[in-house]
Amino acid sequence: MTMWISQNTQVRLEPLKDPPKTIRYSFLKTKFGQMMMGVINPISGDSKDQVAIGVLYFVYKNNVSTYNEVQERWPKSELCKDDDAVKLVADKLFGGDKENSQAIPIAIYGTDFQLSVWRALVDMKRGETCTYSQLAERIGRPTAVRAVASAVAKNEVAILIPCHRVVSQNGASKYHWGAALKQQLLADEKSQN
Repeated sequence: MTMWISQNTQVRLEPLKDPPKTIRYSFLKTKFGQMMMGVINPISGDSKDQVAIGVLYFVYKNNVSTYNEVQERWPKSELCKDDDAVKLVADKLFGGDKENSQAIPIAIYGTDFQLSVWRALVDMKRGETCTYSQLAERIGRPTAVRAVASAVAKNEVAILIPCHRVVSQNGASKYHWGAALKQQLLADEKSQN
């Protein structure tokens, strides 16, 4: 059986004050293809030894281009390959007792506006979709549709911050990793509801 995220998975957003010094990463095989996961340790807060997911990208072309994209988007962070550190987090996300698992910490770095958009995405129900306009209304900023779209595009944690659930009013299915993948993800969520 190929790894994928349980429909009961809960996430907890952990805002970062600064970009992390180090992102430990590895590549994982999942139900929807290869993904690059990056973890950050420690995250700020009470638990200094806690590890959070800070990067979760689908591999679109190949591992090297995905690595380069992550490095471009995190220029102040050093990327260090660490299969063991990532495996510990991946096992919590993809395996184990999913019914009673704790919320997976997600390290996010952005403006207050971006954080509000990402929180609204996390609050969406599995299988639910909305337009950029509807998302702007959800955060109480109905005229900020372009800024909302920009914040959605800056999401670093695919699936867990479910930007794939935002659809265009004209029905276009844009997604950083391709429209076909977006449609597969949405169909999978709807089939499990």
